[in-house]
Amino acid sequence: MGPAEIIASLKELCAQKGPRLTTEDIVAWIDEHNGFETNAELVQFAKKMKARQYARQLEVEDEESGLRIKRLWSFYDARKARRFYVDVLDMPEDERRRLIRQYARFLKQLRSIRKAMADYFAGQQFFDFYQADDEPQAIAPMAPISLP
Repeated sequence: MGPAEIIASLKELCAQKGPRLTTEDIVAWIDEHNGFETNAELVQFAKKMKARQYARQLEVEDEESGLRIKRLWSFYDARKARRFYVDVLDMPEDERRRLIRQYARFLKQLRSIRKAMADYFAGQQFFDFYQADDEPQAIAPMAPISLP
């Protein structure tokens, strides 16, 4: 059973355990269903996940806005059928500024979404208080990044 099959079959666990699953519940369920057939497969998967975690933790501080943003952003290249990372510091300056402005805007929206969802699951259900900005901001769409 590979990662895709594990994710697809997690609905079975949700039906069995009901609400308030823990990470430990999910790990135990994967172990019970032989989610990783060999220890070597498990080690390889763990290394891959740890590498992705380290890549997500590498940050750079934008001097202009004071924001700390991820330095490496992953994307899937369909032509090469692989995932690659783009370094924000290797981008042209004007493109990087535009990316950081959009990132700040999306980060603000994401915080509102997370707070609304946390309040909802805490029983408050205050969705009306978490409306997006009423005025749409005109941000020019970014051109695709050209890769070698």
